[in-house]
Amino acid sequence: MKTNEELLKYIEELEKAREADQKKIKEQEIELQKQKEEIYDVNKKLEEALLMIQSYEEKYNIERTRIVIPKTEKLEKILINETEEIIKEQKKTNKGKKYSKKPIDYEKLVSETRIINPEEEICPKCGEKLVIASEKIRYLVEIVPSKMKVTKIIKYSKKCPHCNKEDNKIYYPIVKEALSGSILSSSLASYIAYHKYELGIPFEHLANHITNNVGFEINKQNLANYMAKVSNILEPIYDKMLNDLLNNQDKVIHSDETTLVVSKKDEENQDRKKSYVYVYTNSFYDQKRIRIYDFQESRSIDKTAKWLEKYEGVIECDSYSGYNSLKKQNKNIKLQKCWAHVRRRYADIVKNLKKEERKNSKAYKILEEIQKLFHLESTYKKEKLIADERVERRKKEVPIIKERIHKLVFESNPAKGSALEGAIKYTKDCWDDLFTFIDNGYVEISNNIAEQAVKPFVIQRKVFQTSGSYAGARYTAKLFSIVQTCKINNINVERYFKYVLENIHCESVDSLLPYSSGIKEKI
Repeated sequence: MKTNEELLKYIEELEKAREADQKKIKEQEIELQKQKEEIYDVNKKLEEALLMIQSYEEKYNIERTRIVIPKTEKLEKILINETEEIIKEQKKTNKGKKYSKKPIDYEKLVSETRIINPEEEICPKCGEKLVIASEKIRYLVEIVPSKMKVTKIIKYSKKCPHCNKEDNKIYYPIVKEALSGSILSSSLASYIAYHKYELGIPFEHLANHITNNVGFEINKQNLANYMAKVSNILEPIYDKMLNDLLNNQDKVIHSDETTLVVSKKDEENQDRKKSYVYVYTNSFYDQKRIRIYDFQESRSIDKTAKWLEKYEGVIECDSYSGYNSLKKQNKNIKLQKCWAHVRRRYADIVKNLKKEERKNSKAYKILEEIQKLFHLESTYKKEKLIADERVERRKKEVPIIKERIHKLVFESNPAKGSALEGAIKYTKDCWDDLFTFIDNGYVEISNNIAEQAVKPFVIQRKVFQTSGSYAGARYTAKLFSIVQTCKINNINVERYFKYVLENIHCESVDSLLPYSSGIKEKI
């Protein structure tokens, strides 16, 4: 047995080891926070670059659509997704008529023939060489930069010529193709997705372009059905993106929304004037940048944010009351209301005041204090503070400003119906959720990230203006999510779609995400 002196010495050594471990853990935490600051700077610069080219991109896309869309046609009220409407329109047109379309002679267009055989060459029972039992032919249409390539695919099944009928097994080739069984190739699918969801070209005009310029006859119903099929195939990618955003490392989600009109409504929604597309994204501190677009018929929170029911973290958002309900339902959710939205209301008032009136106005005094919050955040960035250091400074410096703003807002008595009354009311309604950022170094005081994320959809909406159906808008939102997540991770959209469609049955979903570590090298 050890003596008391030996035990004390042993305990002392353990204590020293524990202190050394704690010091090492602290150093690692600091290093991790420094890395996150570097990630923030890189993501912020990339976002600024994307915003800078967004205006040029909008003009460029318009020029690209002119190649596809005849000058005499207008772009008003083009549908975002025409699948359901095309089918209804076709049924209505063909009702009571016998209609037959001349089939395309793919055989004349074949430039390559590919033969697919089963892996088995010898009958495992009798050792004889297998012979052809049946033959299936399909044609695969591929896009090769503005050219068409048709590959004839002959798929053989085989059987043993000597085994009797009871024992004679048919051997089929194993084909791991996501788009197996149709003329749709990964190159054609990625070509359509790129032109539709990144350039915003409507299916009808894209079909005309492919038919007239590429040389392959296709119609808008084909294109719409193809994208519906692609959406279903890429569902695991979308679901994993959604799950990764829900469980993001920093536990911060930015949210915003925009309206979308559905032109053809079902019976349940006949009186609904507009629906919504919600965008959710993580912060610049997260290395895995994700954007999720989610279409919903209404603003009912039990539908729009159902996926957030088990979320644990901070949601940065505007004043939409639905988030307040979500917070009540889930005690693990904290809200950070956007200070930029608050500031804007007072800034609009001050802009309309004469210079001599400004300094004496209540709006100017409140705006002055709000500006101090933004100045502090800017200072922290310039000083390159890490998350813990930001929290320490915020706890010291923000409460003083918070107290002054509280006094100015809650002791004000603005004229009824005035713009100041509206601004004061808005601030009071948001007050309990305006200072969550004090205790979390990864939470920002404005929701600009989400507002920037919603812009690409708004830009495309200028072209298509309405959605043809609810189902079409839903799967369009999913494909748009993947497209935009590619863009903010600096991934070529068309190449990405082609690679993923070729490999989704061969590789894990994790390895195929737009932000996976090896995806850039693969494409």
